[in-house]
Amino acid sequence: MEHPVRLLNNALLFLCLTISCQKIESPNRLVVNADSLNWVNKGKLKLYKGTPFSGMIFRQDTLTGDTLYIENYQLGLKHGIFKRFYPNQLLFEKREYRKGKKEGLHLGYWENGMLAFEYQLENDVYHGSLKSWNRTGQIIKSLNYTRGQQLGHQQLWDDNGAIRTNYIIKNNRRYGLLGTKNCINVSDSIQ
Repeated sequence: MEHPVRLLNNALLFLCLTISCQKIESPNRLVVNADSLNWVNKGKLKLYKGTPFSGMIFRQDTLTGDTLYIENYQLGLKHGIFKRFYPNQLLFEKREYRKGKKEGLHLGYWENGMLAFEYQLENDVYHGSLKSWNRTGQIIKSLNYTRGQQLGHQQLWDDNGAIRTNYIIKNNRRYGLLGTKNCINVSDSIQ
């Protein structure tokens, strides 16, 4: 008797997991050129013909036909991958949204293809590392966040690589070089 009950429980569990993992999409998902779309902004919602828009919007350069951006919406909210491009078709930025909130890895690039920024977000706030680089590839920012709050090692550099700010946040307190005007390194003041 125990074996059929366990089999039934496993079958029900499998069915529930299968149904809950289904992608929710609007049956009226559109793919539209932004130049031909007449929509209304209502707060964070995008409305098209009075209903929340679900679909993909893109814009092309009028002279070259190159794609300038691609945006995805679900039920009027940003949802999915957003990409913007330089006129030379190189990726400018790639961001992800879920139900109108920033999520996951957000990347930005300089015109030369070098990485400009790399941010981790969760539920619309920074969560994880936040890094930025200048046009030559020199890191200029390395910050760490937990649920929108700075935590751990934080560093900023000048474009030439000289450290500007270097501190740690532990137990809601900052320890180290903050980089404010009144703050100088001990080694600079001893001569």
